[in-house]
Amino acid sequence: MKLGFVGAGRIGSTSAYTIIHHLRVDELALVDINERLAEGEALDLLHASYALKKPIKVVGGSDYSLLDGSDLIVISAGVARKPGMTRLDLLHKNVEIMREISKKLKNHIGGSLILVVTNPVDLMTYLVWRETGVSRRRVFGMGGLLDTARLWSLMGRVGESFIMGEHGETMFIVKGDKRFQNEVRRAGMEVISRKGATIYGPATCIYRMVRAVVEDLKEILPASVVLQGEYGLKDLAIGVPIVLGRSGVERIIEVEGVGEELRRSAEILRQKLREIGY
Repeated sequence: MKLGFVGAGRIGSTSAYTIIHHLRVDELALVDINERLAEGEALDLLHASYALKKPIKVVGGSDYSLLDGSDLIVISAGVARKPGMTRLDLLHKNVEIMREISKKLKNHIGGSLILVVTNPVDLMTYLVWRETGVSRRRVFGMGGLLDTARLWSLMGRVGESFIMGEHGETMFIVKGDKRFQNEVRRAGMEVISRKGATIYGPATCIYRMVRAVVEDLKEILPASVVLQGEYGLKDLAIGVPIVLGRSGVERIIEVEGVGEELRRSAEILRQKLREIGY
């Protein structure tokens, strides 16, 4: 099993580090516009794999051919939020970055699945799907799982509650106490305002989603996926529960009674898609 990472910054490298601790993989490839950073992180991770007595091949650089043969590629490259910014504020900064990444990826994807992390993740997930031309079942975004973890932390327990909708100001709680809704929406910025970035939460959720693929868990997880008729929505990506396994998005689960909230959230995303030409 080979995993590729586009973006060797704090989230990309921390998720790769988490993965080598907990999963059996054969190779990691880190690609970043900053070649020396990618090379340095690769060397550091290589040493860590030997310290764990789980030696694997780790390569890094700026050449996208390093990703050839990957089973799953994680994209976290892009501009991160700063205090006071919403995820949608990043749209016009990250859209061109993601278009360039998608263009470079096209010749190296092969049969790989793609996990999108870059914000605003719903819009970036849709963009990657459109620009690479791969099946929508092979592209999914990380957002809802992190929001759900934040909800559970506010509740003080792991439960059946989870988050749906845009990974942003219109996300909403399903099967849980709606009183936590605004706190969940603010949770990421609570971290960013104190330490400058969210790292461990996103990296751990990336690991969870990668594990579902690597171990073919067929796990039910909230994720951003492209809808083509599900929930009465088409041609956009938004957070809904899915079954995730070795082949990617194996099933999109349609939850009853959430249509109105999901459509409100989807309309925000649709307006933003129009802004960037979709």
